[in-house]
Amino acid sequence: MQGLTDVENLTITLSGSTEGVYTLGATGVNRAAFQDFLGSIYTTRPFGNGEVVIESTANNTFSGTFSFDAYRFGLDTLNAQKGFFYNVPIVAGSTSEEPIPPANLLSAKINGSDFEAQTTTASENNEFIVINGSAGNQSISLSFPSSLSGGNNPIGENITASYTLDGTTLQAISGIISIVNHNTTLNEISGAFSFLTEGDEGVEVTQGQFNVSY
Repeated sequence: MQGLTDVENLTITLSGSTEGVYTLGATGVNRAAFQDFLGSIYTTRPFGNGEVVIESTANNTFSGTFSFDAYRFGLDTLNAQKGFFYNVPIVAGSTSEEPIPPANLLSAKINGSDFEAQTTTASENNEFIVINGSAGNQSISLSFPSSLSGGNNPIGENITASYTLDGTTLQAISGIISIVNHNTTLNEISGAFSFLTEGDEGVEVTQGQFNVSY
């Protein structure tokens, strides 16, 4: 189901079109994605939530309501309430391409300033996952065992993080990395992190998030 303006795009994908409640979020089929006039994409997958209720179907059309919380990864939240659709026809091949956010994303605050990686890479080697996100003269690197679990895992011998500015790398001396979702079949992982680096005036990295394929 899709609604379009000249500059915006709302797409709701459901596993069926019969009457009932469809829960949005996680990594399932049911999802909502919104692209605003700036090209920013908000999605309910995997961190968002919400539901679509198909209340009636008649003459190959369907009607109902929807609400959801969608996220622009690491930056912003979109809350949609009291949405409705009425007598939407079920046809084939009439929708535009669904807006899909980049596969690899990393963001954080560095000493309170927003950092959004323009290039993010991830790889697995010897049972360790290494993630690197860079933007201009800055970058953040994370390394941790591929078996790392949820909860606050302290940075230490096998869990490392660093911040690089103008070619100078500062290692983390304290902090945490937490795994939110890890799909070992699709090699997709998402999580959160924060840390403080070495140095006379250590760099504080907070509100870190990543969502990558490796």
